[in-house]
Amino acid sequence: MRGANFIGRSDVLRDVLEGERDCLWAVGARRMGKTSLLKELEHRVQQNAHSPFVPLYWDLQGSADARGMADSLLGSIEDSESFRRATDISVDDLEGIPVSEMLTTLVRRTVRSGWRMLLLVDEGEELLTIARTDPGAIPKLRRVLQKGPELRTVLTSTRRLARIDEMVELDTSPFLLAFYPPLYLGPLRDGEARTLLDRGQFSDDENRTIMERTGNHPFLLQLLASRLFEQRDLAATLDQLGADEMVGNFFSVDFQTLDAPERTVLEEVARNPGASRSDLAAATRLGEDPMEGLVYALRMLGYVAVTDGKHHLSNWFFERWLRRALASRASQ
Repeated sequence: MRGANFIGRSDVLRDVLEGERDCLWAVGARRMGKTSLLKELEHRVQQNAHSPFVPLYWDLQGSADARGMADSLLGSIEDSESFRRATDISVDDLEGIPVSEMLTTLVRRTVRSGWRMLLLVDEGEELLTIARTDPGAIPKLRRVLQKGPELRTVLTSTRRLARIDEMVELDTSPFLLAFYPPLYLGPLRDGEARTLLDRGQFSDDENRTIMERTGNHPFLLQLLASRLFEQRDLAATLDQLGADEMVGNFFSVDFQTLDAPERTVLEEVARNPGASRSDLAAATRLGEDPMEGLVYALRMLGYVAVTDGKHHLSNWFFERWLRRALASRASQ
């Protein structure tokens, strides 16, 4: 959804379009709106005659190595007539050159045309695959992505991408150093969630229940609202969605994108809702200091909510899935 249909993320949009940082990393769980954010940024820049940027959306998914990155970047340029027109560049000018040289050429041509380049990089986890198959491509890519102010890069991924700095040793600084601190894409705010739900013309009680059960998770909000709009029976819709294998598979895959200590914390919160941070540190044996950072990240990503120092899982669907997963594991 773009334009008038895009809801939320005002802080992140402002940081990208009006802030001073030229390397930004938007971190979010799966289906939390990372691609929608990039597409909205592209739309806003294209619609703003006074923007200093020319946007290019680049999907890394399936790139696998440096050659794959070059091919996907060429595809992005082919798909963006507005970028080619603004920079007076053609795909023929770029074919056959390495991806780092291609990016350097794009930045140079953008600046020559009187603009700054806004590179919108989706599916950043693919860089982990590239780091394994073609590690020499990572430092070259890092040098180009940190060329600001001519280039502003927005990189989206799950938390898994943080592992890249353990996989590739660079002579200078880590790959993600310039991208810290990350911009977290968590659940929608209450007002944003209500704006979305208003389209379904549900009752106030139904809106409150939907927001409570989903924890304002964008994907779950839209899924539950669309099912309820068809069925108009909230209790039945909740039961059906809670048992839906598609939803369970979504959580199962999403859970695996987290690091082992993060999964351990979530499992403990599922077993003991209302636990304090000290309780979690003791039960998981992870320690007080690491627990502070773990809880902060899980809260910002929308997995955990904290009320008066007590921790619980942020949405009913995820809690229901995780408890079933723990029970299944215990019975084996």
